[in-house]
Amino acid sequence: MLNGLYSSATALDVLSQQQEAIASNLAHLNTPGHRRMVFSLVERTADGDPNEAVPGIKVQKQSADFTPGRMEPTGRQLDLALNGDGFFVYQGSEGPMYSRSGVVFRDAESNELRNSSGFPLLGDGGTPVTYDGAISDLVIGSDGTISQAGQNQSLGKISIVSFDDNQLLESESQTYFRAGQATIGPAENVTVLQGSRELSNASSMNELISLIVGSRQFEASQRAIRMISDAMQESIRG
Repeated sequence: MLNGLYSSATALDVLSQQQEAIASNLAHLNTPGHRRMVFSLVERTADGDPNEAVPGIKVQKQSADFTPGRMEPTGRQLDLALNGDGFFVYQGSEGPMYSRSGVVFRDAESNELRNSSGFPLLGDGGTPVTYDGAISDLVIGSDGTISQAGQNQSLGKISIVSFDDNQLLESESQTYFRAGQATIGPAENVTVLQGSRELSNASSMNELISLIVGSRQFEASQRAIRMISDAMQESIRG
């Protein structure tokens, strides 16, 4: 009976975390660059002996799903998206931040291109990208090269990077990532799309189905705990 009680209790804990992740995925369906959160589960093990399994499961790792998100054409000159496995680089308060979101705005004072969090978009030289021409004339090539319509001179190039293993990145709110243990490599076969946004890679239908299934599993685990508890009480009385 106790084994069943432990198994059901740990299931409630895991399902609670899973429901929170699904709710977050649903809340960010239209957030540019958002990567859905996924879980990997393992059997629980005894303290001090990882080879001895005990009743129940636990979350082994929470990670981001890096499959491509939905592309939304906007026609806005400062909406950028990436086709391929790469990341934009922003200057965060504690170092470089990497994101799939290329939605930026021009700072009125510095002419720097910044995102909604105020982080400057970085160029190949590691300095913030600036542009002082008319926004309607801004042209960003597929390789990230910045120029002004009607002129052949390059005004800089947006930094695009990739990593040897995206799963080694450290997540910051599922939209920004830090390099962590991942190694930066050349962004091969990655192109910049001007006038588009890449939204979350979460699917509303799949997330809602997971939410319903998780709710039913949660209720089933609660019922199992109540049944085991009632059986234990009857055993004690008898």
